[in-house]
Amino acid sequence: MSDVSARLDLPFIAPSQAQKHVTHNEAVQRLDILVQMALDGFEATEPPAAPDTGARYALGQGAMGVWAGQDGQIAVFLGEAWTFVAPQEGWIATARGTADVRLYRDGTWQRFPERIARLGIATDADALNRLSVSAEATLLSHAGAGHQLKINKATAADTASLLFQTGFSGRAEMGIAGQDDLSIKVSADGTNWTEALRVNAQTGRLSGAGVQSSPTDATAGRVLAVGAFGLGAVGTPANLADLDAITTPAGFHRVINSAAGTFPAGATGATLFGVMQIERYGPSDIVQTYKPITADAIHTRRYTGGAWQPWRHVYTQASLLGTVSQSGGVATGAVIERGSNANGDYVRFADGTQLCWHTLMLGAINVAEGAGFASAAAVNWTFPAGFAAGTKAAITGASTNIGRAWLSPFSSNNAACSVLGLRLLSTSSSSEFRVTALGRWF
Repeated sequence: MSDVSARLDLPFIAPSQAQKHVTHNEAVQRLDILVQMALDGFEATEPPAAPDTGARYALGQGAMGVWAGQDGQIAVFLGEAWTFVAPQEGWIATARGTADVRLYRDGTWQRFPERIARLGIATDADALNRLSVSAEATLLSHAGAGHQLKINKATAADTASLLFQTGFSGRAEMGIAGQDDLSIKVSADGTNWTEALRVNAQTGRLSGAGVQSSPTDATAGRVLAVGAFGLGAVGTPANLADLDAITTPAGFHRVINSAAGTFPAGATGATLFGVMQIERYGPSDIVQTYKPITADAIHTRRYTGGAWQPWRHVYTQASLLGTVSQSGGVATGAVIERGSNANGDYVRFADGTQLCWHTLMLGAINVAEGAGFASAAAVNWTFPAGFAAGTKAAITGASTNIGRAWLSPFSSNNAACSVLGLRLLSTSSSSEFRVTALGRWF
């Protein structure tokens, strides 16, 4: 039987040994040296001049003085002299006051590796997933300020991304995959992938299945881009092929003279060019607003009940006064027209209302007429502007120079009327009347 223990070389007490305490104390002292071994230094070569009792050093190569010839040993000062112990494979020691922890391996004290080939936390790591974590959450926190999670790749053609999986089958990926543009991809089966969004690394602009592919792309659910349907565009909007098409997306469109469909009445030549705004309230309820570029006017119409309604002229402030006109009962010109000629003054309104007025000299009112008197002869008044064919205007008037007199119109048509002056009680040598005609011009 050996006189010492197999691992720490602790001396055994022999049978019938005298002074057993010496052997026991030597074993305890050796335990004190080796258990929970905290050294005063590694790779030491020069012994301290006044060491404390219990000082321990792991000696390096080229030890000097009282340590000479003890390279690689553990030197322990026991109060009167240095004792040397040979370290064994697998021993662990620390250096006091530091985080330096070493393992005795292959004849040297080796630091615990700063680089670990693979690490699994509550799960197994493998050659591909060298860091694996199985947990309800993973926290990466700051050390007093901010925190960055960095995913680095070797070249632009490689991939640096976050992959989201269901049952270890990919469903979404975000990162710079195969190039340096940031992309977000999705998959329903882990095999077929759709690039929903790409951010160009040079310009920062967006593309992908979730963004409009062109200014007229009307795919539902896609992100609207600047310039789509003329919104925010600096250049020319897309040409509108057919004004009557009911599938044209809402937005702003360019109208040129070759466009098909129904233009507002009176629009010819250069006035065919303009901008069309389309608003959709539903598949069968659409409003169009058309602005010719060479005419100070706005036209609007609505698609409802399965048909386009007639164009209506919406007037700007600059076109309030001018020549009124109409087509099929729909106003197409200015809002108000005013004029005068030898037959008097008139005003026409875009809704069809017309008012004419004039001053007429009816002469003496001296012909007995019942209880009063009438002017000697009727005076014919041709209106300064004709009323609608087949209509008659309402004629009124008032004397401007005598009292108790009134106007009696007759033989009225759309172009003219005849009037007499009437007076009660007495005759007058002359009479002047302000006459008015009210009706419709269409």
